[in-house]
Amino acid sequence: MVIGRLRSDDIYNQVSAYPLPEHRSTALANQAAMLYVILYFDPSILHTHPAKMREIVDKYFPDNWVISIYMGITVNLADAWEPYKAAKTALNNTLDLSNVREQASRYATVSERVHAQVQQFLKEGYLREEMVLDNIPRLLNCLRDCNVAIRWLMLHTADAACDPNNKRLRQIKDQILTDSRYNPRILFQLLLDTAQFEFILKEMFKQMLSEKQTKWEHYKKEGSERMTELADVFSGVKPLTRVEKNENLQAWFREISKQILSLNYDDSTAAGRKTVQLIQALEEVQEFHQLESNLQVCQFLADTRKFLHQMIRTINIKEEVLITMQIVGDLSFRVTVLFWRVGVLCEKSFADHPRKYVYISSKDHKASDPRYY
Repeated sequence: MVIGRLRSDDIYNQVSAYPLPEHRSTALANQAAMLYVILYFDPSILHTHPAKMREIVDKYFPDNWVISIYMGITVNLADAWEPYKAAKTALNNTLDLSNVREQASRYATVSERVHAQVQQFLKEGYLREEMVLDNIPRLLNCLRDCNVAIRWLMLHTADAACDPNNKRLRQIKDQILTDSRYNPRILFQLLLDTAQFEFILKEMFKQMLSEKQTKWEHYKKEGSERMTELADVFSGVKPLTRVEKNENLQAWFREISKQILSLNYDDSTAAGRKTVQLIQALEEVQEFHQLESNLQVCQFLADTRKFLHQMIRTINIKEEVLITMQIVGDLSFRVTVLFWRVGVLCEKSFADHPRKYVYISSKDHKASDPRYY
C-alpha cells in the first residue's frame, strides 16, 4: 500500500510549485528518495517486476539517476540497482549515453541562460516593486530553472556518487563533465547569485505582504477622490479651463467614485474583476466623449487608471508566491555536496564577499533541522 501510494500520488504536494513538465522529476525528488528506500523492504519488485520498475523509472528517474537520501547523502542508482534485474533493466534507457548527453547539454544551456538572467535582475535598481509585481511568473520561472539546473549539475558531478573503480560510471560521469562544460567555480557563482536573487525577492515579498492592505486602501481612496474631483469639475462648482458643465458626466463620475469605494479587499477575486471593468470604462468615456482635447481632464483619468492598476497589482500579492519560493529554493542537501567538493572556493568567495554568506545561509537554514527531511 505504501509503495502504491508513493508510485501514484504526489504525497508531498510539490508538483504545484513546479508546473513545467521538464521540472517534474525535481518536484517529485523527495518522494523518489522515499520510494527508493521503501523498495528495499519489498525487494521482489526490484528483482522480478519489470513493468512496475519501468513505471517508477519513467515517472521519477527519466532524466536523473543520482539522488539525495538525507543530509547530503547521495546514491547513484546505476550502482545501487546493479544487483537487481528488473530495476537495472528499467534504468537502461535513462543511462543510455545519448540520454546522458542530452541531459548534460540541456542543463549546460539552461544554466548559462538563467545565470545571465539572474545577473541582469541583480543589477542595481532593476528589481523595483512595480517590475516585480508585473513579472511574478517570469521571476519564479527563472528561480525554478536556476535551482533545477544547480540541483542536477551538483548531484551528477559529485565525486561521492561515482565509484572510480566502475568503468561504466566513470564513462557516464566523463560524458557529463564534457557535455555540461562543467566548471565548479562557475557553478558556485551561479549558486551564490541565485541565493542573492532569492533572498532579495523573499524580502521584497515579505515587505509587500505586510503593507498590502494599507497600500490597497490608499490607492482606492486616491482613485475615488480623483473621480469626485472630476465630477465637481463637470458640475461647474470647481472651475477648470475650457470645461463646460455636463450633468450626465457629473453623475457618471460620481457613480464611478462610489463603485471604487465599494470595492472590498476581503473579496479579492470580485474586486480584481470589478477593477478591470472600471479601467475599461474610464478608457471608453475618454474616447466616446472626446475628452482628449482637455489635458487636465485626461490627467485626472490617467491618474485614476494608474491607481486602479496599482490596486490590481497589490491584490495579486499572494502568500503562495513565498511558499513556492520556499519549496523551489530548498538547497539544504545541495550545499552540503558543494561545500565538500569546492570548499576552497567557498572560503575564498566568502572571504572576498562576506555578504554572500547571508544569502547562502538563508537558503541553507534548514540543513541542520531533521524535520525537513
